[in-house]
Amino acid sequence: MSFARMRAAEVRSIRARLTLTLAVVMVAVVLGGAVVASLAIFPLLSQRDLAQLENTAQRMAAGLTATGGAVISEDTVQQIAADSLGIILLADQAVLAAAGIPEEDVATVVTRADDEPTDIDGRYLAETIDTTGLSVSFREEGTEVPVTSAVLVVRTADREANGVLLITALSVTSLATTIILIVAAAIVVGRGLRPLTAMAEHAERIAEGDRTLRLPVEAGEDPAIARMASTVNLAFDVQEDAENRMRSFVADASHELRTPLTTASGWVELYLRGGLNDPDALAEAMSRVERQLGRMRLLADELSLLARTDTGRPLENTPVDLADVVAEVVADARVLHPERRITVLGTGPAPVLGDEPRLTQVVRNLVGNALQHTPPDAEVTVSAAVVADRVVLTVHDTGPGIPSDQLPHVFERFWRGQNSRHAAGSGLGLAIAHALVSAHGGILRVTSAPGEGTTFEANLPALDAQLP
Repeated sequence: MSFARMRAAEVRSIRARLTLTLAVVMVAVVLGGAVVASLAIFPLLSQRDLAQLENTAQRMAAGLTATGGAVISEDTVQQIAADSLGIILLADQAVLAAAGIPEEDVATVVTRADDEPTDIDGRYLAETIDTTGLSVSFREEGTEVPVTSAVLVVRTADREANGVLLITALSVTSLATTIILIVAAAIVVGRGLRPLTAMAEHAERIAEGDRTLRLPVEAGEDPAIARMASTVNLAFDVQEDAENRMRSFVADASHELRTPLTTASGWVELYLRGGLNDPDALAEAMSRVERQLGRMRLLADELSLLARTDTGRPLENTPVDLADVVAEVVADARVLHPERRITVLGTGPAPVLGDEPRLTQVVRNLVGNALQHTPPDAEVTVSAAVVADRVVLTVHDTGPGIPSDQLPHVFERFWRGQNSRHAAGSGLGLAIAHALVSAHGGILRVTSAPGEGTTFEANLPALDAQLP
């Protein structure tokens, strides 16, 4: 399975996990709420019945007290009884009238009722109201009989059936809601991850060889997904650039090696064919072969140094006076080029923490580059000075300068410009200097303009700034 197909499978796995997670959370919330509601239904129904009984008893007692008594008829008793409310009138323990409860349960209710709400076999909730002294009487067939107490009754037998009905309805509603939410979650997650699916498909095509394709970044897309797509596209761009640079590097290195190899091979082949019988010609041929081998050896050493620098291998960290390094390199350059004007500015110390041979190579490459690619009458000025907490190495020449369109390529490996300044050499000197300065935590810059000369400036941390 290809990398991109693995990414597509991972997107599908992410969709499944997100959908499952959302579904589990919603089921837990909905069913949890349903369970809590179910557990609360019966207490709530019981509380409702108790409140109804107490409120009715209080209103009746308050009304009788306010009116100073009442004559109650059978019709009135029937009116008092509501859908779930019953009433029993008593003269002492004799039942005068009853309504709202079955006749066969009247005796049980009367016997067990009290002046506080009392549960009777889970079927009734009863409370006795003492009406003695309130002038309450019951009229029956023209005769009024004093009422000593009244029993208010709330029928609770249907409470369980009603509770079960409510729980059933709540469960069905919760189940339907859960199903709807799961479907909605699947749709939302699918739409939310649709850009990732498209990205996975594009990534698969890129992995199969279409390096010009990039992940889609649509307007109005989720910022996080858009940022991820942009980051991945940037990574693809960097990878493509690195591959192009690698191909160019290999091609340039092959080209640089091909010339000395061809030259040396030609002389060796000539010798093997017997074309160098003359001792002087043979000596000249061996001298030429040696020079080509030396050129290849130098190129191999430079490539090896760049490879070690690219891999981040540690450099020596010892105190180095960059001013002494400049003086030494310039002294050597004056011996090799006595006709050139090379000036050193500044005499103060310029201490840095670094690898002295590598820093010497930086100065040597910059000075050698200035001498090699400028005319004999051009002057080269070199300085190393402390500026704040930095040490600035400057190599300036009064040569013809570098065109502005070529400046961005100066530090590229094997790059040569079209003018005489970059026509010779391996094209690695400035690249090596740039890599070594960067390895020391510094920055190498170049400024130039045609007719105004060129300045290379290496900015390195000063020794005091690096010590704890």
